[in-house]
Amino acid sequence: MFRTKTLIIITALMVSFLIPTVAFAESDVVTFGTAIVQNDQATNDSIVISMSGVTPAAEGSPYNAVLVSSNGTKSLNLGEVEVVQPVIQGVVQATGNINLTFDSSSEGYDGQDLLSTYSRIKITNGSGGSTAYSDNIPANAAAYINGIMGELNTIDEHLNEALANIAVAQSATDVDEIKTSTASAMADASAIAELADGLPAHATAAAEVDVEDGNLAEGAAGVIASAANISAWVTAAKATADNDVASQTSAAVANIFVDKIFNELSAAKNGWDANTDGTISPSTGEGGSDQARASAQQMGTLTLEAKDLPGSETATVAVGGSSGGSVLGLGLPSVGEKLIINLLMMGAVLGIFITGVGSLILVRNRT
Repeated sequence: MFRTKTLIIITALMVSFLIPTVAFAESDVVTFGTAIVQNDQATNDSIVISMSGVTPAAEGSPYNAVLVSSNGTKSLNLGEVEVVQPVIQGVVQATGNINLTFDSSSEGYDGQDLLSTYSRIKITNGSGGSTAYSDNIPANAAAYINGIMGELNTIDEHLNEALANIAVAQSATDVDEIKTSTASAMADASAIAELADGLPAHATAAAEVDVEDGNLAEGAAGVIASAANISAWVTAAKATADNDVASQTSAAVANIFVDKIFNELSAAKNGWDANTDGTISPSTGEGGSDQARASAQQMGTLTLEAKDLPGSETATVAVGGSSGGSVLGLGLPSVGEKLIINLLMMGAVLGIFITGVGSLILVRNRT
């Protein structure tokens, strides 16, 4: 009996020590800053790196920033990064800050869409040296983000053409010309709405790849809200064109409705400051295509930690959710994913539990 109780106590203690490790292992991660893709001369052609608490590089071996593709086959050298150590009350601090903007003024800039090619970043000890800080967007999440960007590009093409045609209608004085230009403006309304209605699925899928990534979740929410606005505004513009412009015999009256259509299409493209606070947020009633794009960029935020990059990976999903080389359409976890770590820890707990139970059975059989 004594040995049975002892084994129970030992097993319980071992499991209790490991369970907090599984639950809280991720809370000890220290982050040093972010790298965020932005627009300069083109879409997603610039990246801003902001870090703090960084240990200065060894003398003669300055840090170097490099973007890397998910599969590791492509890279872009962003150049050397300087650690600026603040001086407080005459004392130089032990750690410092990094602020680097790679844009059209930088060496190596070619205007390419950085998000479409790169989903990883590393800060190395010297050019080609070991990795001091890094982060990566999971390949599947990157695929969904790029899918969102691609569909936003198509939406913008349609909206730009629609706005050009409705501008012609605004300046027209002949009612038939107004009707013709308005009809041309709204020719792709259904296509725009359909594309916008498909964005939430991609945003949700991307966020589900890494549920612990706050930027993925917040950016996805912005895409979803803005997409709903785009669809609603374009649908409303189409209804105005069909119900109020097409039936008009007065050019003056028709132009009143044309102005309404212009405002709705403009909101779908640029957003609308509904609460007149001076900013347009990616929220219900405000965000348009521009805000949806900014939210997608937020989804691609890289949060730098003092670690090496995981092994290279290839996306196992295609935009729209179809599988790309995975069994039963399930995306396999990448090397180093948190899911694998947690499964290993859970396996360890289960193994200890089974060992303890087996020991109890053995003791009982012997007695």
